[in-house]
Amino acid sequence: MHKSDRKDHFENIDVPSPSDMLAASLEILPRETGVYIFRDERGKIIYIGKARNIYNRVKSYFSKRSRDFLYMKPSGFVRQIKTIDYIVTSNEVEALILEGTLIKKNRPRYNIDLKDDKSYPFIAITNERYPRVFLTRNKNTKEAKYFGPYTDVKAVKNTIEYLRSIFKIRDCRGVKPGKSTKPPCLNYHIKLCSAPCTGNISQSDYRKNIEHIRDFLKGRDRTIIDELKKNMASCCADTRFEEAAEIREKIKSIKILHENQRIIFDSMDTWDFIAIKREIETASISLFTYRAGALALVNNFIIENRGRLEGCQILSGFINQYYEDINSIPSKIYVPVSLEDSEIIEEWFSIEKGRKVRIKIPKTGGKKKIMEMVIRNAALYLKKKKFEKSTGHSQGYSGLLRLSNILGLENIPRKIECYDISNLGESFPVGSMTVATDSKIKPELYRHFKIRTVTGQDDCAMLREVINRRLKYLDKHGMNMEDSFYMRPDLIIIDGGKPQYGTIKKALEQKGVSDIDIISIAKKEEMIFCQKFQDGIKFDLDSDILRIIIKLRDEAHRFAIGYHRKLRGKYMTNSVLDQIKGIGERKKAYILESIDSIEEVKDKNIEDLINIKGINYNDAVNIYNSFHR
Repeated sequence: MHKSDRKDHFENIDVPSPSDMLAASLEILPRETGVYIFRDERGKIIYIGKARNIYNRVKSYFSKRSRDFLYMKPSGFVRQIKTIDYIVTSNEVEALILEGTLIKKNRPRYNIDLKDDKSYPFIAITNERYPRVFLTRNKNTKEAKYFGPYTDVKAVKNTIEYLRSIFKIRDCRGVKPGKSTKPPCLNYHIKLCSAPCTGNISQSDYRKNIEHIRDFLKGRDRTIIDELKKNMASCCADTRFEEAAEIREKIKSIKILHENQRIIFDSMDTWDFIAIKREIETASISLFTYRAGALALVNNFIIENRGRLEGCQILSGFINQYYEDINSIPSKIYVPVSLEDSEIIEEWFSIEKGRKVRIKIPKTGGKKKIMEMVIRNAALYLKKKKFEKSTGHSQGYSGLLRLSNILGLENIPRKIECYDISNLGESFPVGSMTVATDSKIKPELYRHFKIRTVTGQDDCAMLREVINRRLKYLDKHGMNMEDSFYMRPDLIIIDGGKPQYGTIKKALEQKGVSDIDIISIAKKEEMIFCQKFQDGIKFDLDSDILRIIIKLRDEAHRFAIGYHRKLRGKYMTNSVLDQIKGIGERKKAYILESIDSIEEVKDKNIEDLINIKGINYNDAVNIYNSFHR
């Protein structure tokens, strides 16, 4: 858009005026550094930002003078702001850290949404007395250190195998190291583990091996080799020639790991090159990691940019999110454009990661050529993903398109909800909802339902209650917010046969809902009932179509049973506690807060029971005796 065109466009921008209540709250905003939080009329967080001066920054959203800023925001964004919260921090680095934490926790609609193209593997090192080293795609092990991600799965598996053969580190969840009286497992005999479970290696020696692996994964190969050479010389001086020979083999193996890499730069540093290709509400990011002068891995990401942020703002947000859980931090991060808060991010690295990191723009020489290559890669990646989305050539989308065509669905089922009922006789009937979007299971969107209006074992009536309660959210709010309970599903799957299908089909018709497809799947025969096949159709068990449906159905069944057991366990616990002398409602509440099941109370001794809030010695004795008479 030409400058003159932009001016004409801005003349027509309708800058919304804040309501009286909101306008009053603007005037009391602090003129200090911190984080501001925008909420909509339902109190849901829609945007989180940081500012050197919260007052000036937030006021700019409602100012007609700030038309350039408003132009970058999606239509209606400012109108959605109904309340404003803020948190004052001591400095901009604290604000940056807090902003990243809050975004990760709340995932606001108008902040960037970082999406991996797929789940890349990491190498994890646990924080235990004898740490484990293993390959994983989920960073959910508490206090573990993660290195990666890696795009070449085969190469990283070979690397772990090498490292384990060199340093003999365990990867099992076996018995507590040093406590086992059983013979060591096969990994020990094939020289992949030093058998710490049998006390075969001291904790200090084992820890040294772990440090060597950490150094290696951080690109400090030379450090490891120098250390091993010193140890080898010491062994030779003490005539421990067998140990010296083992160390010599370790050195050879480490050199083999990288001897085929093409060295581009004569450096031992690790660098990341990050480039971006941005469109209105989508952007792609390419990240090239160079280790010891060689290209070690390439990662690509898709960014959902609903807030229409500038490229430099997206890059800042990406760096803050991506490196938060990464331990293999580079010494330099090269970006194609200047970042407004690069100094703050560098200070964040220093505080949070204990590492000095420089953010730079390569301007000449080989590094500039690499950045040009990364920029081209980002543009090509975005073009590829757009093509896949528009033509259905991505693997997940193709499967959904095929499912739609075969079953004669009205929609391509990008969002699927599956429902199941669990009950035992007439006790504790519950319903469950599991969700998948674009063929990916979304546990964070699962829901439980306590059955309120149905008595007896009437699964059809219970399903009807659950579906009607689900549809109320869509009727009431009429919203289509991505990844939320207010987003309409394209397809509803019912765990059941023809009766269940007919019941829910009728429930949707009574509600006037015609834009949601429905199918049911019977457990025994895996028969599918739908509008096209009202008498059922049976697929081959290896069918991709059936696999998608069965996976969600089994998830719903598991989820429903888990909730049913939880309710039943709480009821049993309540019933038992009601019979114990001195345990009233308040103390019972304290006990229930500290346990998940009745079995936990049985396993506790008197000392454990005393440690529960509100429980004295006499209470603990009475509780213990009631379970151990």
